[in-house]
Amino acid sequence: MIFRPSKCFNSLSNSKLLGQPGIRALVLLSALVSLYAVYGVFNFYRDPLSIFFSEEHGFDPFYSSVRQAEADGFIDALKENPDLTRRLGKAGDSPQICAVFMTIGRDIEGRQYIDSAVGSFLANMTRAEREAIHLKIFFADVPNPETQHKSYASFANAGIVDDIITYPATLPDWGKEMKMRTLQRWASDRANKHALERKTVHDYAYALDQCAKTTDAPYIAMLEGDILLADGWAARTLKNLRLIEETMKDPRRRDPERGQIDPGRPNSWLYLRLFNQERSTGWAGGTGFRDNNVHVISLAVGIPLLIILLLLRRLVLPYHLARHLDAGVLFVVCALGVPLCIWLFYASGKASLVGSPRGLREEWFGCCNQALVYNSAHAPELAGFLFAATARDRPGRSDMLPKDFAWDRGLARVSAYPMLAQHAGRVSAIDTSSDEAKRVWSMAFESLRPAKLAYEHMRDVRELFGGDAAVDIRAG
Repeated sequence: MIFRPSKCFNSLSNSKLLGQPGIRALVLLSALVSLYAVYGVFNFYRDPLSIFFSEEHGFDPFYSSVRQAEADGFIDALKENPDLTRRLGKAGDSPQICAVFMTIGRDIEGRQYIDSAVGSFLANMTRAEREAIHLKIFFADVPNPETQHKSYASFANAGIVDDIITYPATLPDWGKEMKMRTLQRWASDRANKHALERKTVHDYAYALDQCAKTTDAPYIAMLEGDILLADGWAARTLKNLRLIEETMKDPRRRDPERGQIDPGRPNSWLYLRLFNQERSTGWAGGTGFRDNNVHVISLAVGIPLLIILLLLRRLVLPYHLARHLDAGVLFVVCALGVPLCIWLFYASGKASLVGSPRGLREEWFGCCNQALVYNSAHAPELAGFLFAATARDRPGRSDMLPKDFAWDRGLARVSAYPMLAQHAGRVSAIDTSSDEAKRVWSMAFESLRPAKLAYEHMRDVRELFGGDAAVDIRAG
């Protein structure tokens, strides 16, 4: 005869099992972790350093789509109504910023990246902001940018920029032919990554040098040709630059020294960063249990917590409460719950849980040079430093060399939050794969709200230029 437990027996067993405090604690912990996981899947999927990151939707454009539509609409409106250029105007006699877009022709269908980039630069800009910024476009193609870049003719004829730079038009006559051959060799030698590095570093140095030599603007904005700038970027940047200058006058700051770049120390700065990616601002470790010293932190939290709970059970809590703090509950809380919560904190991603508070911060880390505003006081020396790098067998990258320059001279580097620029390019001009190009991305930029930006834009313009200057310049 085979013994079969009755339903009543199973029900009693399950009831007895669930009646144990440790089992109830484990069920509760499992439920809470499951709910958190669901929340993470729907809210942290854009953080590239999160275990909840989604390859499929992590790079979905939100604010970028809105801003690109505004930018493209503005450029199209200029073509239909050239009077918009007159209404917006150009740089005044004493611009505060010399801004230069650097662009290389790309083999893509439809609108070139530089069209949308310049459109986002100008869309919704007021005349007062436009007068404060001298705008250049550097077509860095060699030997003939007029035929190599699809957007050259449209910008040359539109009259919306203050100056167009090309190597053929601006290189000095002495040695020009030899220099053009060298640049062309660097650009065409795709098998040698260091040759292409020389070309990109030279382009960066040349654009910086052109701004330094042709304007007296105290600041130089170096902008890649495949970015989008947020509504109100100009006024916000001008305000941030004022704040930086005031901060550097703090008498507690000291003259720059090599390597001495701790926040609050140098009294001079090199650049203000307008773009960063979350991959550069996340936790130092990965998502493993031993990364970020999760195991050490778990012991440091779990052991004291266990001692506190034991003391509470023995000395403070009445019996009817203390009996629920049995060995099973203590194990679930201290040995399972604490490590799991600490691991989830780091594995969920810093950008997801902590984010970046608004304001300016001195940071010596950060990725890429999509949008940097330089202190013109250091521009000539930096340009020389970059030109010298092109003579080396391994010149280095144009986004890393300014960091080396700042370290060697003890100059502060400042980041503006929220980020005011987004990298929108997917087809690279320097042979970066499309997969890697899309990962140079700011999830914080996508969280910007158009209505809030518009309000803050007008507020910033009033503070900078007065109430009469707060007039929208919008396409259509």
